[in-house]
Amino acid sequence: MPVRETTMEWEQGYSIVRITETDSHNNTLMETYALQHEGGTLIDEFAEMTDAVLALNHMLEPLPGIPLTRFKSAC
Repeated sequence: MPVRETTMEWEQGYSIVRITETDSHNNTLMETYALQHEGGTLIDEFAEMTDAVLALNHMLEPLPGIPLTRFKSAC
C-alpha cells in the first residue's frame, strides 16, 4: 500500500507531516500527522492535525508557535 508524506507546517526546525496510506485504487485508508525534527527524527504521531500543533507549541514554549485558531475553524 502506497504511503505519501506531505509537509503541512514548519516552525523553528520542526515540521508537521501528513502521512496518507492509500489502497491500489488510490482510496485513503488511513491519515495521520507526525511531528518531526528537521534532522529526520520522528517525535510523535497523531490522529488529528490540531493535536500535532498543540504538541509542537508545547515543545516550543515560550517561543511563538503555530496559531491554532486557523485549524480549529477548519474542523
